[in-house]
Amino acid sequence: MIGSLLHRIAARYSLQAMAYIGLGMAPCQANSPLLAAAYSSRWINRNRGWRYMEIEPALRFAFQRLLPLDWEEISMPGELLNALRRAMGEHDKGQRGVTVPVHGYRGDLGLLSLSSEVSIADWKRWKLCRLSDFQVLAVHLHERVLRLEGQATGLNCLSPREMECLQWIAEGKTAWECAAILGLSQSTVRHYLESARRKLRAVSNTHAVSIAHRTGLIFL
Repeated sequence: MIGSLLHRIAARYSLQAMAYIGLGMAPCQANSPLLAAAYSSRWINRNRGWRYMEIEPALRFAFQRLLPLDWEEISMPGELLNALRRAMGEHDKGQRGVTVPVHGYRGDLGLLSLSSEVSIADWKRWKLCRLSDFQVLAVHLHERVLRLEGQATGLNCLSPREMECLQWIAEGKTAWECAAILGLSQSTVRHYLESARRKLRAVSNTHAVSIAHRTGLIFL
């Protein structure tokens, strides 16, 4: 189901390929990632039997990222990087690519990778117009996979007011300033923040903001 969805999205946005990988969905899956891909039949046939984690150049760099990783940012020895790019091109995987990470508050991780064969200039324009869409898509796709795996996501656990308060805290406002902006009392804002921390299992407002940002509840 996820694979067919990726195929439709790739076609809609004229992408060469897309892939989603989910880690840590359950303790038994710690070393067995979930994988859904929208690659061409030519790519699949040529790479049948390969281990995806070994041929996806962006994954090991994306695990430690919070922001999307353009594959141009990958730091590798020149010969290895050129070989990987040639392999991606030969296998219809696209020479431009980006990987969008999603960090769940329970330690789960989702990575949405997409690639294209457009020029560098067109790729920069595409990212400027579309990358934010795919950041949101990655969060909702990860949430959907978690639900299919029977895991609670936490993405819908915060009320709109709790998310509003966290959003303003993320932008550097104090509880008093949040109260003034939202037309609430300071004690009410503190109540919302305390509730958000409890739901996200955060030890501080800063920690709650970090979790909410990683899971797509708020944007910085």
